[in-house]
Amino acid sequence: MFRNFMKAALAALCLTLVLVPLPVNAQTSGLNLYISLNPTTVLAGEWSRVTTVVINNSGSSVKTTVTFSAVDPCGTKTSLGYNRLALGPGEQVLITTAYPTSPDACRGTHVVTASAGGGGKGKTASTGSTASANLEVQ
Repeated sequence: MFRNFMKAALAALCLTLVLVPLPVNAQTSGLNLYISLNPTTVLAGEWSRVTTVVINNSGSSVKTTVTFSAVDPCGTKTSLGYNRLALGPGEQVLITTAYPTSPDACRGTHVVTASAGGGGKGKTASTGSTASANLEVQ
């Protein structure tokens, strides 16, 4: 039963990665970030799913913190949370969160960003790894 669930989950993840474009790739010191939004256009007050893939392409373990934020056209910054990760060599992880826009949100392009930086003892990812995607709010 568990094996079938894992196969279905992996198949759904692969299908999602194929069907949803990953518009942005940021790479630094063996750490890649990919981010996408679904949907990419919402009415003010609606939510968009934020999907981020973090890949450790190095030959050693990496500890990092992935921080999510958004900036609207009026300059308001919204924190969407963070995840602390410890990735082994070649390991990758999928992180999802949501961006809830308020009913009175500024209309226009909101920039949603995932940033990876240092996160603990041992080898840490360099600061400055970021990936961004645009959300149109109508």
